[in-house]
Amino acid sequence: MTTNPSRPRFSLLDIVKQCDSFPYASDPKLKELSFLDLIVDDIPIGRIHTTLVPHLETFNQQTRPVFHITETTVSFMPWLSDYDSRSDAIAQMLNIWRYDLKNFPPLSGWRDELYGVYTHNTDPATTKDGAALAIERSACVLFGVHAYGVHMNGYVRTGPNPWDVQMWIARRSLTKPTYPGMLDNMVAGGMCFGHSPYYTVIKESMEEATIPPNVAKKAFSVGTISYIKLKDGTQTAPETQIVYDLELSKDITPTPCDTEVQGFQLWTMDQVLEAIRLGEFKPNCACVCLHFMIRHSVITPENEPDYLNIIQRLHRYIEYPGPKKWPTFKEEPL
Repeated sequence: MTTNPSRPRFSLLDIVKQCDSFPYASDPKLKELSFLDLIVDDIPIGRIHTTLVPHLETFNQQTRPVFHITETTVSFMPWLSDYDSRSDAIAQMLNIWRYDLKNFPPLSGWRDELYGVYTHNTDPATTKDGAALAIERSACVLFGVHAYGVHMNGYVRTGPNPWDVQMWIARRSLTKPTYPGMLDNMVAGGMCFGHSPYYTVIKESMEEATIPPNVAKKAFSVGTISYIKLKDGTQTAPETQIVYDLELSKDITPTPCDTEVQGFQLWTMDQVLEAIRLGEFKPNCACVCLHFMIRHSVITPENEPDYLNIIQRLHRYIEYPGPKKWPTFKEEPL
């Protein structure tokens, strides 16, 4: 990699803050924001900016009222008391909004993929595998609900020490709706409702990197990263990425299988760090790489002055409910 000295460089903590950008309770900037809590079962499950409220009120007028709106909260009307009714109401509204990209730009990345939104209530009469409702993936930021994904580091061992590794790095397709052309982990993907993390890793490995299931099944979970991103001051994205590692032999080369990845490169840790500092990675993918480097003693308390802050910001507590057990009601044949 050739370094251009005139290009801006970021600290590693700066990179993490690009993901974990929603103000903390002690930050005075929090008072400048204007969000309402999205409520189900009397507990918050998301955040809705006040600029979205008029659109909710308009939808209430077009059909049987769906939302109960106060100065601080948005909740569902009592007749929407179960998973199916809430999911159907949200879907009807989003199918109207998706054609108004001026007011709802995130819906330009419509995926036809549903994400589960969880509650503490697990009554099967009102929830589905612990989910209060399901929502189109691209709409999650409009409602500030907790989204989940998986990221897998593919690496090759080059020596006996933990830091003697190289990483397979993907470059995102220029046609991707988000972060086109930027660097990515070897395998990554959102978790559709009804699929487990492990299944998602295996599926995405084949779809993105042509890694067959018998190889991908050797991946092992190594923890999570979590953060809350503030987008344009009006949208929040609380996300948890479930992280896997997969050690590959030198005779296995990831190869693009679909249109989401341009190609793969096997890089040293120095090359990965340099690209992170230059802002070439999709931010949450950079964070997954940092998580890997901390675990492999590439980044240590001795060589990184922001070591503790980086670790803390990679593991933000997200107050919204999550699944007690990942639902797998969809077919998982792999």
